Amino acid sequence: MKKALRSIIAVLIALTMMLAFAACNKADNAAEPATTKATESDEFKTATDNDDMEFISDDGWRVVYNAKDIESMEVDDHAAQFVYIGESAGTNMVEIRYIKDKQPEEVLYDLTSTWTNDQEAVKRSEGIFPGTDDKWGYWRELPASEDGSRLGQTAIAGEFNGGVLLFTVTSHMSGDDETDIPVSDAISGVIDSITYPDGFKDQTMYDYFPGTYKADKDNKAYKSVVLKKDHTGVITDAKGKKTNVMWGSIELTDTDNNKDYEYTIEGESLMMKVGNDWVSFTK
Repeated sequence: MKKALRSIIAVLIALTMMLAFAACNKADNAAEPATTKATESDEFKTATDNDDMEFISDDGWRVVYNAKDIESMEVDDHAAQFVYIGESAGTNMVEIRYIKDKQPEEVLYDLTSTWTNDQEAVKRSEGIFPGTDDKWGYWRELPASEDGSRLGQTAIAGEFNGGVLLFTVTSHMSGDDETDIPVSDAISGVIDSITYPDGFKDQTMYDYFPGTYKADKDNKAYKSVVLKKDHTGVITDAKGKKTNVMWGSIELTDTDNNKDYEYTIEGESLMMKVGNDWVSFTK
């Protein structure tokens, strides 16, 4: 199934969970957030006057949330859940879990297999991973039905410090904006707030992709394709025109015109599909 490259703002939740996290830093609530430490022995502290709290995981991530809207709970040594406690149509929550010694797409396949037997119903996309501007992530979404419980499920996974960091979002939408928008704001706010106090090591899944690929002799339309480590790149055609792109596992996306080019890399060779033709480059 074709994957679409999307920025973190465009695809963060895909179930209306893409609104900005703005409420936690108002001037009249300038106090530092209270801290909860993700260890088995620690009990979660009550909210401070400004109701901002932070959850710090021993696995190297940190989020901030508002205790008026979100309740946090530790699932085990490597996972925590953040559950919306206001008015809603059902359970709305995000779980953040670290899984060691696995790859993102492997983790996502295992997870989505529990959602449905019809994997074609699961939408796939890629983009910049939450809390970063140069790391890569993978999205899976099973859209909510128009009737019944309106259960929707979304997952985001990325290679993170020797394993995978996985966000799993469970949502129940009522169809009423006055009810659903605060839910979306709160859940997306948790994800948008994530930082990595101990650092985010270089991802290795595609460490052989970056480089300069020059057009082969039979390629008269282009000069080169340059892929940079931060998932940006440049395509230069035979006339010297440059096109800025973002690169993922199977697509180059023209970031100015939102146009996708399917591509593949095997060893030192890059093949890019233009129209119905494939053009070749060599590193």
